Amino acid sequence: MRLVHRLVALLGLLGVALAHAGPTAAPIVIAHTTPSSGRFALHAEADRRGVEMAVEEFNAKGGVLGREIVLISRDPTLDPKRAAEVAEELITRTRVGFMVGAISSGVAASMSAVAQKHGVIFINTNSSAPSESLENAHRTKFVFDAHGANFNRALLKFALGERSKARRVLLLYEDNEFGRSNAAAQRTLVAEFGGTVVGEVVAPETLPDPAEVLRRVAAISADVVAVSVSGDNQIKLFAQIDPQVLTRQTWIVGEVDWEELYPAPGTPRPLFGTTWAWNLDTPGTAEFVARYRKRYGHTRLDYPGDVTHAAYLATRALLEAIVRAGTTDNHALIRELEKYRATAKERMQHDDAWMEATSHHVQQTIYIARWNPRAERPELGIEILGRVAPDKVFYEAERKTRLEPLSETPRHMP
Repeated sequence: MRLVHRLVALLGLLGVALAHAGPTAAPIVIAHTTPSSGRFALHAEADRRGVEMAVEEFNAKGGVLGREIVLISRDPTLDPKRAAEVAEELITRTRVGFMVGAISSGVAASMSAVAQKHGVIFINTNSSAPSESLENAHRTKFVFDAHGANFNRALLKFALGERSKARRVLLLYEDNEFGRSNAAAQRTLVAEFGGTVVGEVVAPETLPDPAEVLRRVAAISADVVAVSVSGDNQIKLFAQIDPQVLTRQTWIVGEVDWEELYPAPGTPRPLFGTTWAWNLDTPGTAEFVARYRKRYGHTRLDYPGDVTHAAYLATRALLEAIVRAGTTDNHALIRELEKYRATAKERMQHDDAWMEATSHHVQQTIYIARWNPRAERPELGIEILGRVAPDKVFYEAERKTRLEPLSETPRHMP
């Protein structure tokens, strides 16, 4: 009996000790979802690196709210239907706390609709269709890349400026969410700046034969060709364009990612827009590049680009919101993210950035750039020609975006 009493007493003391120690905090699981196969494979890798850098930075300081951050990756493919299934599985079976990524705007639209249904916050790191901030916007989705309407406002204003005689514009775009959404914005902007859309060429999403697309473009007399083609398709397209065409005619590309430039250094490009470059003379850029190169300098993308930069900042914004809110409750975090503001220094850009609360889209500096295909080394090819402040490239249609009421958004506290 004495032995039994002693065991009971010991178990009681152990229970008191465990109660004082408190339960082990469960990790916060973040799912990185980008199409890691197909024409955006390199973009997906660059995006993951940005997310990874932010997560490692926070984990080195003890995580958030005393909880480790665990990053998992899933390939949603480029099929929107399959992407929705992946999102459903991640939320209901894997029980992820948050989702970050996208790249493909069609995939982002599909996955974010599922996330909204469950109240899971979806951080769209790198999708640039204007529709992501308009008809496909959601209360639980926050878009951190600039979109085609921002880039084209800067580029079309330049191409159709008062001193230019150019007025006839041809639209060349992909037959997908990204292309159609950008073309819709371009039509409005061309009219605003006094131009006329004289033709439209729609390229297949897989773009099996760029030569045929270019023949159709050449058959239409235009002063300006506004291009909305992305990923490896962009590399294939410009590899077949006669450089003389780019000197006789004004071509512009709403956005060109580093992952579309670096793998094809000898391919000529027209003027394009971007949100960041590794050689910007902005506070924090050199330090960020050094951190990246220490971690990934031995890989194919040994210099960071705009995709990595955007993914890093987007993930930081999510984790900082959790810290400020002191909770993972989605309603509290939505309120925090809607108030997001960051200084130019914090973003390594030239202007402060802010979240447009009506559309959940970050407004930021737009850079106009060109590519030097004869640069001594690929990383030296990008040349920044100028910049435009966020308020000068704001897309007015975003003021009319309608998000689901917070009161009708399911509660989620991972």
